[in-house]
This record gives sequence, C-alpha cells and structure tokens, in this order.
Amino acid sequence: MTIQHPEFEQEQRYIEQAYDLLDRGLADAEQNIVNFEALHRSTAHAMNRALAILRNSRGSGQLVFGRMDREDEQLYIGRRRVYDTDRNLVVVGWHAPAAAAFYDATPQEPGDLVLKRVFIEQDRRLQRVVDEVVRQTAQSIATSAGDASISDALLQELDRSRDGAMREVVATIQSEQYRVIRHPGDGVVVVQGGPGTGKTVVGLHRAAWLAFNRPDIRKLGMLVVAPSTTLLTYFSGVLPSLDVSDIDQMDLDSLYGGEARATTVEPVETARIKGSAAMSVLLRRALDQRIGWDEDELVLPLGADRIRIPGDEIYRLVEDIKGRVLPHNEARDVLRQALSALAAKNHADAQRLQNRPVRANEATIRRLSAFNNALDRMWPSFTPEEFVRSLYSTQSWLISAAEGLLAADERARLFRSSLDGEAWTRADLFCLDEVSFLLNGDSMTYGHIVIDEAQDLSPMEARALARRCPSGSFTVLGDLAQATGVWVRDTWQELTEHLATADASVHTLTIGYRVPAPALALAAKQLPLVSPDLEPPLSIRVGRGEPQIWQSSTEELLVEVMTLAERYRDESLTSGVLLPDALYDEALRVAGDQHIKVGDGRDGDFALEVTLVPVSLCKGLEFDVVILVEPAAIAAQSVQGARQLYVAMTRCTQQLDVVHCEVLPAGFSQHDELGDELLEREGAAESMIDLLGRLNAEDLALVESLVRRLAGPPEEVRALPSGQRDEEWIQ
Repeated sequence: MTIQHPEFEQEQRYIEQAYDLLDRGLADAEQNIVNFEALHRSTAHAMNRALAILRNSRGSGQLVFGRMDREDEQLYIGRRRVYDTDRNLVVVGWHAPAAAAFYDATPQEPGDLVLKRVFIEQDRRLQRVVDEVVRQTAQSIATSAGDASISDALLQELDRSRDGAMREVVATIQSEQYRVIRHPGDGVVVVQGGPGTGKTVVGLHRAAWLAFNRPDIRKLGMLVVAPSTTLLTYFSGVLPSLDVSDIDQMDLDSLYGGEARATTVEPVETARIKGSAAMSVLLRRALDQRIGWDEDELVLPLGADRIRIPGDEIYRLVEDIKGRVLPHNEARDVLRQALSALAAKNHADAQRLQNRPVRANEATIRRLSAFNNALDRMWPSFTPEEFVRSLYSTQSWLISAAEGLLAADERARLFRSSLDGEAWTRADLFCLDEVSFLLNGDSMTYGHIVIDEAQDLSPMEARALARRCPSGSFTVLGDLAQATGVWVRDTWQELTEHLATADASVHTLTIGYRVPAPALALAAKQLPLVSPDLEPPLSIRVGRGEPQIWQSSTEELLVEVMTLAERYRDESLTSGVLLPDALYDEALRVAGDQHIKVGDGRDGDFALEVTLVPVSLCKGLEFDVVILVEPAAIAAQSVQGARQLYVAMTRCTQQLDVVHCEVLPAGFSQHDELGDELLEREGAAESMIDLLGRLNAEDLALVESLVRRLAGPPEEVRALPSGQRDEEWIQ
C-alpha cells in the first residue's frame, strides 16, 4: 500500500490555483488582443501573430514541476511563469536563474535549500510528491548505500511506458544534465554521452534555455538539426511543449534547398571522398578554372560598326573581380556591368576619333548576343546541379581540379560518363550545397545550431552547418562509440575543427538513465570489437531482467517476431522491432498478413504500440522493449557492424529481446571472453592439441562429454518447438 505524502492535498490545491491563474491570464490577454483595434496594417499583423502564439502557449506538458524552500523563501518551479492578480509570482519558469538551485541541489550537495520537492503530475492531477532534499536528512541520505544523487522522481518517470514520442523532462532533469543545459559560454559545446544519458533532451532543453536567456541569440534565429526525418519526427514536439515555437527544426538532408534529393546510396569509399574536406578545395578550384580570358581581342558587331576590346584589358578586369570576396554569380553581375561599361567607353572613344555618332550605350551592349556569349566564356553561369554534373562527367576538368588533392583511383570514383537521369546521393547533396555557397552565398543563417547524433557528420556536412552559423555557436550532441557511418573519429576535435575556429568545450554525461543495466552489459560486449578505449555509461536501471535470445527458423522468423511484439503490447508496453534494412518491407507485409497494426518508423509513425524501424534509422529512438531481429544481418549491412549493433541494442528502457535464425555474431555468446582468452594463450592451446593427439578413442569420448557439459548449448538460448524460451538452459 502506497502512503500518501502528508502535504499531497495542499500541493494539489496549489497546482490547481496555478492552472486557474494561467488559464485566466491567457484568456484575458487573448480577449484584449481581439478587442484591440490596430491603426496600422503592420500593427494588426503583429497582434494577430501574438494572438496565434498566445492560443498555443498553454503547452501540453506539466505546468508545475516542484518546489524548493530556503530558510526565508519558498518557490515553485514550472514550465512557465505564472502570476496572481496582484502580480505576485506563483510559479517560476524552469529557465530562470532563480530556478538553478532546484536543479543543482542533490542530497550530497543541497546548497542552501532546506527542501527540494518534485511533483509527478498527469492531466493537472498530482500522481506523487517526492521530497528529494531535506536539510535535516541530507547528510544521512548522501552517505547511504546506492547513488542518492539520482532522483527518485526520475526513476519513476523512466518506468513509465514510452508513448511513441519524446517528451520534455524538465521536471526530472538531473544536476549533471542541468549544468550542460545552462552552460553560459558561446562557441562549440560538445555533449558526449553513451546510450540513455539524455544527450538529445539535454540539447533540446539547452536550446530552450538559450531562447529564454539569450535574446541576442534568439533574435538571430536558432536551428535544431537531426540526422533523419525519423528522429526529427520523434522529438519535434519537445520544444513547443516548452513554449518555444520559434526554433527551426529540420533533418540534415533538408539543409540543401536545391532541386536535388538523395535517392540512392554509393560505395563507402566514394562517399568518404565526397565527404572529405579536400572536396571543398576541389570544387573551389574547379570553379576558378572556368573563369578567365585568353583571347587577343573581343569584337562585338554593332550593325556596320565593331566594338573592340583588347584582350589584356579584359584579363585585368576579370582578375580584379576574381580578387574580390564575392559569390560567383554576384561577381558575374559585377563583371557584366564593368565589361559593358568598358565596351561602351571603347565604342564612344573610337566613334569620336572618327567623328561619328555613338550608336550604343551600356544597356544596348548588354543585350547583344555576342556580348553575353563572351561573358559566358569568361565567367559562366551555373546551377549547382549543372556544375557538379558537368564536373563529374568531364574527365579533363576533373583531373585538373583534383591534381595534388586526390590519388588517381580516388579521382576515378568521382567520374561519371553522364549524370543525366541518375539519382543523387547524400554525399552529393553537400557537394551541391558547397557549390551553391560558392555560386550564390548563404541567405539563411542562425545565431545557434543544435546538432543531434553529430558523431556521423562528414567534414562537408560540418562545413554546411558552419556556413549557416557565422558566430560559431553550436551545441553538438553525440557519442563517438555510436559512429556507424564512414566517419569514425577518436576525438571530437576532428569534427569541431570544421565547425568553428575556436576550441570546443567537451562535457561528458556519465550516467545512463534509460537503458537497463542487463541490456547495456550485453551491448557493451560490442565495444571491444570497435575500440578497447570505449566505455559504456553507468546504468542506474534494472528493467525487467536479462535480455532474452530466441532462435527461430528462416520461414517463421518474422511471424514469431510479430507474435512476440503482440505479447508485449498485451502487457501495455511499446515495442520497437529493429530489423535489417533488407527485411523491412517483408516485415511490413507479414504484419499486414497477420492483421497486426504496426507503426512505420521509416515514415516517422510512432503512434502505435508496435513500431517497425529499419536499424539504420534507429539512432536516438527509445521504446519500452526492443526486439532486435537477425543481428548477424545487421552487422553485415553496416560499415561499422559492431557499432550499429551497440546502437540498436541500447534503444530499450525496459527489455531487450533478440530473435535470430542465423548464427549470432561476435559479442553475443557467453563464451566470447573465454574464446578470446584461449586465442591469446597460443602456447597453452598448442600443448592441449599435442596432449589430445596422444589420447585413445575412449579417452577422447570422455573429453568430448566433459566439454559438452561445461560449454552448454552453442548459443545462449535455444527455441523449443513451442516457440518458448529454453527455460531449463536459462536456469
């Protein structure tokens, strides 16, 4: 039986009062705006915009998160400020400086707080009141067993079932996370953290904190970038729930605003070349090589007359404009004006010497086809797609631009006989973005950019982001251990040097709040296969127990996966079925044949209890249960197979299940460590082989029997004919 907090009803009344004051205040403000008669159109537009914001400002999250008491002060902390009718502060916004002590206080270091009280609320009703810091008992709590710095309210929040979308978690932000959220410095702030440490929510809440506390940054605009539309859909509701609706959010591919879209993939080696910083030099060099003039004279026909411009005058004019820091197309316009002025001057001078009338001015000359043809030869006009398509398909131009930058085999990977009708790749998009900048410059920039899952960014992708943030103010979220693309790095500096010139500050989140310890322990077996220096975070969760491994047949694999997902659905748990990309469409078909409603994670549909997700798109997601399908195929499909498995296995908050029919890859068998040890002890192994060679048949049979008894089955769990786990083996 749960004992109710002695002040439960009192706190419930206070929360009801706060909601009532908020509703009344918003309603009064809304009515005042409706009744306001604007005298100017611009004022009316501003008032209508304010009205739209106001109608959405009630938000969807918890209003009051908790309370903190000092000896002479009591403050309630919430999603937004709330005043009473006398303008007394009823609730302090979580982002206000006055709220910092609420998040900084722990039992070990309560600061000047006498009490820190956390509320767990749903639909305006308190569910629980948790006192986390009480001055009189802080010392005893801090010295007790376990990690008393972990919020009891947080543990209860983590035990709630996932509902298909990321939520704001301001009520249960921990001290380690809050220090990063309110980091005051400009420049690049890197948040390094393993699975479940809360990197994404920290980054989103940091964006909201900056929006409320740095009006200079907010005025310049803010942007959140996700690696995929899948992840963007998953967390896109967090910022609006924090009353921040003016921060742009987009997926990485959408940064390029041209006509091209990534519709195909290419070999890893080619993607790495296109994503390298050397590619930016190659593209700049290729563009410069198309600019110039080496003809002796330009002759423009004008009826019976001729306008003549000496080649050396044109050369000097082109070189002068090349020396200016201008986008290519803007510089072309400058050249067009200057060249027509030069042509008009030469024409006028020649006509006066012959005592003949001037027949053309600058505007007339600019309309001459010969003039425009000459301009195209000395300073051609391109779209980004035209430029890259032409470069890739012109071998002599490609060889010249790549000289000293790429080896012959690397350059050959860029060459295409023709790109007409061919699809673009993601790496192509950022080459196009670079060319678009060279041609036109950037029109949309921001004061701060938050980048999620940044460990996979290529240098060219980082350059695209850097161009959109001239101030170099970034929040970079990621985990070097979860790099699954072609760019694997040992340090964050290898990435941040492409974002800004100043050094980055790196903040490491060490506590795993989401992934249960048993699942994390199994996933961590992949890390030694990646790098001996990678360490998983410390998990504070137990979850439902040990990961379960199920063996199936090829024919029944997906059917049994769907049956397992339905079983968890009946227990009111959400399941993420993470599959090899090649099995995804077949899994959708099987679910349909079995009349099982599943969310299509590839399209960002997370509204149902069971969601199918291609494993390549699972980063950043979380589910109560993860059902990992055919890990051997997952490892084989990725250039970083062990890292991809590590990511996939750490998407759960309660339970990890593995279903397979192929032989499990390295890191899954309970005997992996023993096998590694024997491989390292070659001398002992050779001695054993020599000994076995001397045994007779009866002795060998005895050894074989002993080995079977010691080793157990070849895999951790074997499926029974009924499809149930092998309980005898598990025990």
